[in-house]
Parts: sequence; C-alpha cells; structure tokens
Amino acid sequence: MSRKLKRLALAVCVLSVALPVQAYGFQVRVSAYAADRRCTKRFHPNVTASKHRITSQDCYRMVAFSPDLARQFRFGDRFRLQIKHKVYTVRYQDRMPWARRGRVDFLLPSVGSCRRFGIKRAILTPIKSEEPET
Repeated sequence: MSRKLKRLALAVCVLSVALPVQAYGFQVRVSAYAADRRCTKRFHPNVTASKHRITSQDCYRMVAFSPDLARQFRFGDRFRLQIKHKVYTVRYQDRMPWARRGRVDFLLPSVGSCRRFGIKRAILTPIKSEEPET
C-alpha cells in the first residue's frame, strides 16, 4: 500500500471513531403549553395527568405526550429534547388530548411565551437511567 493510501485509511478510521453516533430518537412536532386554563382547559391547571403539581421550576423541564407516544413510556421517564440547536432535559409528566398524534407539548411559563414558541420540529431521545428511580 502506498503512503498516501495508508494515511487516508488512518484518517477514515480516526474520523469514524470521533464522530458521535446519535442514539435512537423520534422526530416529533413540538408545541407549547402553560399551567393556565386557556391551555389546559381543566379546573386544576397546575396538576398534571400523573398527579404532579406544577411549580415555576418545572418550566422548560416537563413535557406532555400525545396518546400514541404515551403508550410507549411511563410517567417520570427522562428525555433529551433537541429543538434546533438547543437541547433540554425533560420529564414526561402529562398527557395531551386524544385527537393529537406524534406530538409533544413543552411546558413554558406563560401563554404569551407559548404563542411565540409556535410549533417546531424536534428530536426526542429517551435517556436511560443508570439507577432505578424510587
């Protein structure tokens, strides 16, 4: 083998090891909601389907799944949500109405911030926990 081919083969090996391989994930449409009656249409907008009471610290850290996605996971499961170039670590704590499919709702602090957020495409990747949750 010539010197150029050996260098090229070595460069390909190094690049193949250095490039990150993305774990399996779902491409989903992401909309936003707030703990407000205008978004949840419930009598208790601060309580999720998993009986979790929403606080201000939960904003940007909690999601609701459409029923088709919810069947595959349990409340409390953690995910990596990549929206464009921003990455959020979120927990699945709420469900969306039955009419929605393949969607995720992202908890934001206000109705105005939800309107500005709009609907975006994102990648949702489950995070495997190293230790069981108690």
